[in-house]
Amino acid sequence: MNNDELERILSLEESALNRTAEIERVLNCNEFDYFDILQLNPLSTADDLGSIIKRVYRKKSLLIHPDKTDHPRASDAFDRLKKAEKVLSCANEQEEEFKEKNRLIAIYHSVTSEGKDYDLDKVKKQVAEILQDEINEQELQVLYQQTAKQRKHEQEQKLRQERELKKQLESKWEDERDVRVKNWRDYSFKIDKKKKKKTGKPKVLV
Repeated sequence: MNNDELERILSLEESALNRTAEIERVLNCNEFDYFDILQLNPLSTADDLGSIIKRVYRKKSLLIHPDKTDHPRASDAFDRLKKAEKVLSCANEQEEEFKEKNRLIAIYHSVTSEGKDYDLDKVKKQVAEILQDEINEQELQVLYQQTAKQRKHEQEQKLRQERELKKQLESKWEDERDVRVKNWRDYSFKIDKKKKKKTGKPKVLV
């Protein structure tokens, strides 16, 4: 970012028209392209990039703050702006924001040829496409994990139901044991009685 671009951003008047335009611009950016959200060029080698980030964020946050506009999505734009500043300002290598920032810078460099002129707008478009592809891939992974989790849950539920049914049948079998024993005894008694009737007193042959 050259001085003219920086001054243009910092000198933007806080009018209702500019507020609305800036909110719409932020919302139209890929939400993970933090450089585009802050209108910064990651391919520049400015030594004071950290200072520039803070100045640009301060200006833009005042411009689109939800308390200063009735735009229905001002809060969304403001949240994106805060996230962009947080990620790009992170200097702790152990933080996820730092890794996310470096990943974004790497994507920018991957779509440009070192030492050659480039069209920043075209670069941003390519970066947005790459980021969207990554988002789609992540969403597919989440969907796959959710589906696998649902299948596992259904299988576990089926096994629980089968175990419960088996337990109920075993309990019913035990509960009816006395009835079965009684029925068997009654049946055996009737059979024995019939046998005795058929046998009766033996006939004497003359």
